[in-house]
Amino acid sequence: VFKNIMIHIYNADNVEKMDELIHNGLYKGVDLIYADCIYESKDFTWLWFAVDLLKPNGILMVQTDYHTVADYKKMLDGSASMIFVNWLIYKQEWGGVPRNKFAQKHDDVLVYCKGENWKWYGDRIQIPKATAGTKLDKKGTGLKTPCSVFDDLGNFSTLDKERVKTEDGKNIQWQKPLKFLDRLFLPFTDEEDLILDPFL
Repeated sequence: VFKNIMIHIYNADNVEKMDELIHNGLYKGVDLIYADCIYESKDFTWLWFAVDLLKPNGILMVQTDYHTVADYKKMLDGSASMIFVNWLIYKQEWGGVPRNKFAQKHDDVLVYCKGENWKWYGDRIQIPKATAGTKLDKKGTGLKTPCSVFDDLGNFSTLDKERVKTEDGKNIQWQKPLKFLDRLFLPFTDEEDLILDPFL
């Protein structure tokens, strides 16, 4: 959908870099922040620097899991400037299974807006409907906007062709598939919007 993408990569502590961007006025504001954060970390310092960098009506996405999702939800719900938009579940069934409990096979993505007027282009991420071609397909498109549980994207295994490897041939940990990132970013952004990933 988008062309002419420009990417800037900074090899720096995310809090120090965000603080520098805020105080030097290098950016007038960020349209979307995607934070695939360190799930077990209880250092939430980065969060408020990220909120400060957002434009009015900018989107914040925090990707985590059961370790910290409740902490992030509580903090963001308590912020006067942030409005809850969605709690997304990114389901994957790859990996081992414990012997004495349910397997944790999903990530949580909390979506908030710094305001009440976020962009939304659901038509960009349409998926096939189960009722395509029937009377229940009232629009006749055979398509629908996915729900908040992403269970249709499939597994992103260690063998996937999209996997990026280190110089010694090991998979980059925590890499996310492009089809997942498209689903997150495309409904909330316009061409030439600025996206920040503080945990790249």
